[in-house]
Amino acid sequence: MALPFKNHPYLTGHHQPMRFEAHAPDLIVEGDLPADLNGVFYRTGAEPLYDPPEGYHWFDGDGMVYGFYFEDGRVSMRNKWVRTEKFEAELAAGRRLFGVFGDPSTSDPSVHGMRYNTGNTNIILHGGKLLALMEGAPAIEMDPRSLDTRDYLDYGGTITGPFSAHPTVDQFTGEMLSFGWMINGPMGKPEIRYDIIDKTGAVKKNVRFDAPYMSLVHTFLVTENWVVFPFNPLEVSVERAMRGGPLNSWVKGRNSRLALMPRNGDTDQIRWLEMPGRHMFHELNAWEEDGKLIADVAAANGTALFPNDDGTQNTHLDTTLELRRWTIDLTGASDEVTEETINDRDIQFPRPDDRLMTRKTRHGYANLNLNSIDGRVDGMDAVIHFDTDTGKEDIYHFGNGAGCGEFVFAPRMGAKDEADGYAMSLVHPANSHRTELTIFAAKDVAAGPIARVIVPYRIPSGFHCNYYSADMALAAEAFGTAH
Repeated sequence: MALPFKNHPYLTGHHQPMRFEAHAPDLIVEGDLPADLNGVFYRTGAEPLYDPPEGYHWFDGDGMVYGFYFEDGRVSMRNKWVRTEKFEAELAAGRRLFGVFGDPSTSDPSVHGMRYNTGNTNIILHGGKLLALMEGAPAIEMDPRSLDTRDYLDYGGTITGPFSAHPTVDQFTGEMLSFGWMINGPMGKPEIRYDIIDKTGAVKKNVRFDAPYMSLVHTFLVTENWVVFPFNPLEVSVERAMRGGPLNSWVKGRNSRLALMPRNGDTDQIRWLEMPGRHMFHELNAWEEDGKLIADVAAANGTALFPNDDGTQNTHLDTTLELRRWTIDLTGASDEVTEETINDRDIQFPRPDDRLMTRKTRHGYANLNLNSIDGRVDGMDAVIHFDTDTGKEDIYHFGNGAGCGEFVFAPRMGAKDEADGYAMSLVHPANSHRTELTIFAAKDVAAGPIARVIVPYRIPSGFHCNYYSADMALAAEAFGTAH
């Protein structure tokens, strides 16, 4: 029997679990739905099936995937849990069996040796497949339309361990570049696996190299010819946990280290760079220009996600993420990573026009914290479009107390130019019983939504979203000519 959830910041308010799956064949739309908007908007997040008996962390909930399908002037929606081994075992038992983050010391003996996977962090299309991703475990394939869980995806036995929650799909080549972190387990050798998977799903590259320490690597940077693996001071340490300290913590005073490697090269070509300790989980984009690698990233000098190694805890205001530009000299004349702030707003999840990732872009989109105390807990209450060439901002505020998700670009059918289309964010208005998928003109966000797709219940706050236009190769491969 399912019991009530504890009073916890990530289990109440915008985060309160709804715990059900639904299918809505024709949602109500307020405003004018663009005729040239045809495709699918996916969103995933953490929605726990059962309450852990000990504490809780937002990143620990079971994966719940939403699909909004834009076709013939209508929008349908369905949502389903990612049916992992963990989910199925706990559903059968009628209670939580795994400790938070799979902690074996608090897990039920019946699941010892079972893989901990929530599939809750990202949801992407590649190679004709829909992939639910959590970086501590293999990818999980789901049906792109029904959202039924199919199976773990191990690429013919080549990639059997952890798979990145943030692979980069280069739409110029069709390749998906990914990596595996903590591939030898939390007590094993710190090592990174780097993969290149071609547009058909065949593995072209699968190599390993030593990491400087067990850094929590959430994303990496990819350009046309280079990759950069950032190791920030956020470290996983079982030894520290066994001494009574936190399993995950920020190591104060430690620098960040960056592994720069030719995209199609080998690990003996890695060039190690160093910079002051930075928290960086999400990039806007990265590209090459005039002998330099340029990366626009959401970065801070520390984090409030986990405690510091000395037991202190940062506040959100101490560690707000801002848009910074990192520049690396590719000629080798200098090993300095220069950094400049190009937008100091309190943002999350910066996104480009995804069709142009790995190449130069100027238009960016993000959800924004204007008046909340802590956007992760209270809800990000605004969205922003910024032009990194001119510095111009384009902001829309949903009102105090609102909670909006990742703000993603959605190209109109037939679009060729950057930012030619729309931008979308899933929003729970303050004190409302409904959720709105808000649609904006991509270059006039301040004018407000041109359409709102209405879901007649509250969708809990989630993580990453992706939009695929029906005329994109990624969507055609997944849906065929029927979509």
